[in-house]
Amino acid sequence: MRCLSVYLSLVILVSLAGFSAVAHHNGGVYFDLSVELQHENVTVVDYKLSNPHGRLIYLVTDGDGNEVEWSAELASANNLRRKGIGNEMLRSGDKLKLVAGAPGLTEPNFMRLSRAEFYNGDIAAFSGGGAGFRRAGE
Repeated sequence: MRCLSVYLSLVILVSLAGFSAVAHHNGGVYFDLSVELQHENVTVVDYKLSNPHGRLIYLVTDGDGNEVEWSAELASANNLRRKGIGNEMLRSGDKLKLVAGAPGLTEPNFMRLSRAEFYNGDIAAFSGGGAGFRRAGE
């Protein structure tokens, strides 16, 4: 009887741990994936590729003319590097024509970054099957 009790406890524990991992990797829990939020004329504050998620911090001017800081979650450093997106792509002070992504559901001024467009026409796609860095005209 004691063995059965231990066995059932382990089965429940493993089941719950798996559920937590699935919930964490479901973007719809943290972001509104049905909406694409776009910010134009942004200034990079910080950009870091890391695991489990990279981060882009940027400033954008709101409708009242105030600079507002936003945070954008990226895919893991491993995944982005495989797609040609590295640490050297953005530096503090860089200007981007546009950043786009799914707005956060759990905190203000937060998004899941899908792409960044540079003034020279280059595009960095951070998610999906087309993720990668594309030079203007390619």
